[in-house]
Amino acid sequence: MSTYEFGSFRLDVERLLLLHRNEPVPLGPKVVETLLALIEHPGEVLPKNGLIERIWPEGYVEEANLAQNIYVLRKTLRSLASLDAIETVPRRGYRFSVGVRRSERPAAIPAVRAGSRRWIGATAAAAFAMICAVLFTLAAAHRSTSAGLSSEGARLYEIGRYYWNQRTIVGVERSLDYFAQVIRTDPRDARGYAGLADANAIMGDYQYGNQKPHVYFSRARGYAKLALTLDPNSSEAHAALGLIDMDGANLNAAIGELQRAIALDPANGPAHEWYGVGLLQQGNLRSAFAQLQIAGELDPLSVSTSAWLGNAAYLDRHFNEAIAYSRQALDLSPQRTEVLTTLGEAYEAAGNFSRAIDSYQRYAISCKSCRAEASALLAHAYANQHRVQEARAQLAFAMQHAQDVKPADLAAAAAAIGDRTIALELLRRMRGHMSWISIENDPRFDMLRGDAGFRELMQAG
Repeated sequence: MSTYEFGSFRLDVERLLLLHRNEPVPLGPKVVETLLALIEHPGEVLPKNGLIERIWPEGYVEEANLAQNIYVLRKTLRSLASLDAIETVPRRGYRFSVGVRRSERPAAIPAVRAGSRRWIGATAAAAFAMICAVLFTLAAAHRSTSAGLSSEGARLYEIGRYYWNQRTIVGVERSLDYFAQVIRTDPRDARGYAGLADANAIMGDYQYGNQKPHVYFSRARGYAKLALTLDPNSSEAHAALGLIDMDGANLNAAIGELQRAIALDPANGPAHEWYGVGLLQQGNLRSAFAQLQIAGELDPLSVSTSAWLGNAAYLDRHFNEAIAYSRQALDLSPQRTEVLTTLGEAYEAAGNFSRAIDSYQRYAISCKSCRAEASALLAHAYANQHRVQEARAQLAFAMQHAQDVKPADLAAAAAAIGDRTIALELLRRMRGHMSWISIENDPRFDMLRGDAGFRELMQAG
């Protein structure tokens, strides 16, 4: 019987069964096939298309299916053995980076009841998942993810989390559907309701959908309360309430909910992310970055976490790190084009104006309403290159469409051109706004820090 061993894991090839310390790990057969394809070629970069053709020879599937399998594998290996074994090679594929041993000796299989030997087929792991779910979740990083859910409910929940993590309108809307299916499958489990709370909160936060943000936030709070009725210790529900409070400018309440969520489940990646965002809004850059790093380690496929890490690194003046995290976020989700603004700002702060301008120009064509925002950013970059005429033209366009531009970006561009009076007036309009903390740390405003008017605004902000 052929087996592959790595770390404390053993993969039985014939049974398509992964074991950890001789205990079966409840993974679907396609997930195990993905792992098998990777460990057969350790150290090699396997193209995504090749993996898809091997794992789904029966027909076309979306790349999202492969990404979901990789996410489940990473989460499983990390939660059971703190093993980071699968690397993403941007624009190429995936690589298994841990040493692998192959043997032909029999794999040790735990004893099972008579009549249970039907699990020797290709669907073994899926058929055995219900028996092993408790063993798995006691060690899982997200301890509350699958315990108590049926095997189908756990599968739907993980798919919902995958789409939700993309933070695109299509991804979040798909997550709404999957979390609703979780509720239909397991109506007495809190996770489906907590998932709907998260998804509705993101719909409001990102201003997706046809409803006003307050409608989505109201729905989110209702679902979070339902989740807490079913499970008062639902870390996911407390984290959702924290995000809702943060969007409602109730930062102290948000911090409290997020701290409670982390205390209940230290492996709750989104809770660490939002706690990091809250600390960022308080101006505590180092602690914010530390929390975001924890979130990134827990959920390496979280586009939002990578994007926030880029933003935090930029404000903390680690520009190369900001570039790396922003590029990572774009690799994970090219649709998240707003990350191009942080990428451009980091390139600009590092003195690479050509790449900064390229990033802003890419952002300008990414959406109809992005053109004006990109013009403000381009105006700043052109001014720093002493291309004053081009800078003024871009700023004039941005000012004509000021409703689509962040006041801070207009102010930064005006300051770079030399119009300090206009810059300070734009900043005065932002007094008391939560983004003032970022202005206090944004390198673009360094040229104003010696200005008495700017110092007055900082003290009043």
